Amino acid sequence: MLDKAWFQLSADMTYVCLRIAPGLTSPVTERDVLSLLRASNCRRYQPLTEGIRQAVALLGALHDNPDAPSHAPVPIAQRQDARLLLLVEKDQMSAKAQITADWGGKPLTLEQLQQALAASQIKRGVDPARLVAAVQAAKEADPGAQLNPVIALGQAAEHGLDTRLERLVETAAERILKPQERDHGKVDMRDLGTLLTVKGGSQLMRRHPATRGIDGFTVTGQPLPAKAGKESTMVAGEGTCLSPEDPDLLLATRPGLPCQERAGMRVDEVLSVKQVDIRHGHVIFEGSLLVTGDVMPGMRIKTSGDVVIGGFVEGGHIESGGTITVRGGVIGRKQENDEYLCHLYAGGEIHASYAQYARLEADGDIHIQSQLSHSYCRSGQDLKVGDSAMRKGHLIGGINIANRLIMAPVLGASAANRTRLQILGGYFSHKEQEQALRQRKQACREQLDKLQDLILRLLQLPREKRNPETLQKIKELRTRQLDESQSLDEQLAAAQLELQALMAKMDIIATQRLFPGVEVEMAHHHNRVDIEHGPIHFAIRDDQLQLNPYQGHR
Repeated sequence: MLDKAWFQLSADMTYVCLRIAPGLTSPVTERDVLSLLRASNCRRYQPLTEGIRQAVALLGALHDNPDAPSHAPVPIAQRQDARLLLLVEKDQMSAKAQITADWGGKPLTLEQLQQALAASQIKRGVDPARLVAAVQAAKEADPGAQLNPVIALGQAAEHGLDTRLERLVETAAERILKPQERDHGKVDMRDLGTLLTVKGGSQLMRRHPATRGIDGFTVTGQPLPAKAGKESTMVAGEGTCLSPEDPDLLLATRPGLPCQERAGMRVDEVLSVKQVDIRHGHVIFEGSLLVTGDVMPGMRIKTSGDVVIGGFVEGGHIESGGTITVRGGVIGRKQENDEYLCHLYAGGEIHASYAQYARLEADGDIHIQSQLSHSYCRSGQDLKVGDSAMRKGHLIGGINIANRLIMAPVLGASAANRTRLQILGGYFSHKEQEQALRQRKQACREQLDKLQDLILRLLQLPREKRNPETLQKIKELRTRQLDESQSLDEQLAAAQLELQALMAKMDIIATQRLFPGVEVEMAHHHNRVDIEHGPIHFAIRDDQLQLNPYQGHR
């Protein structure tokens, strides 16, 4: 029977050998040899598969024929020290130690790892704690186990932040619409002027300067410079000034309604009325208007600033140079000529609780809190219908146009009302510009062909009949045309990239449900919804209109 006495160590203790001699009462298998090796003091040695196979074959031959010639001991296992290889990732932002645990030999030491690092291209980002952990893990690993611990990490550059303008007061839309959710509608509209206006000296906006950023580095020591943030100024609009003590602080210089502008704020003078009806008359005002009550049918409002209405708009025409905010609903009806009795136009944004049978047009965003139904709605930016969590809200029927985004929890209705959603985002004007470039490119190419043909004709003439000055002028003209052609190619490539980027920003999203009857138009793509969907996202990818499940709101 095979036992430990059949094992023999080499003189340098590098190999475990199996004696090849007669005396076994039964054949030996490779499994027998491996089992005996694992039970011996050399259990960590690396088994040599070919050696074991050879030894088993020789012992089998001796078992069958005891008079067969003897054979030298065969190595069946080998002692090996731990092996180490340092690897730097392609992006040079991390480095690993590829460690093979020892086979009964010397384990990896911290000194060996440190020496290997010193001789490598790894110069920065080495964490001593990671080195200690790697060495300890290699000691505790099974014989021959492969370990790949990260031992060095680079640091990505932290680019600076652009200038940020922080508003210190709420806008009219935020003040008048948020209490409706918090206080269940218990807001005293008689105090609307006090609620929405600011006093002279009030802090309006703070400018946070751009930051420089923090440089990074690779593990090989290559610096990664950070980009500084983009600086921009804060503009003091009418009724405001920069604080004498703090040029990054914007203050109100008069009482009034605070209104946000592109790069600052202004404070409008405010006209406050209880209700706009026949008794009060139409309102035309240079400034902002607060209406604590309703706007009645047939009435007209025109202001240079914001319009804030505490009640409802029941028909009428409102034109605002700023933002229109309606705490109640916008209620109209369609007339016989398909025109809407109620029309709101804002140079800024439009905010309302709900709107039905109305024409809403804004150069900025339009946000309806609960339901937008059977209206003509055009937003210069985004159109959103729904609460802040986008869980409740319906967009039903009508024509709805935006430049970038149309979003609502529910698009369409179970009755399959025709609901048209359109996002163009300047697509066709971009296509016209691209087509104009292509026409110029074609004309340039035709001119080049004519010039080339003319040059060839001149070169075919006998030398004494050529006019060198004419030939030189034609060559110079061809060079200018070639430069023009190259410039047009670059402009075309840039226009195509810009168009792709434009389409990539177009989105139509139903966060909860999409019903049949919805018609989608995005750029030059069209889709009519014929079946009901759950949360869905329309987007253009690779110039294809795609419908994918929407995961953004739960």
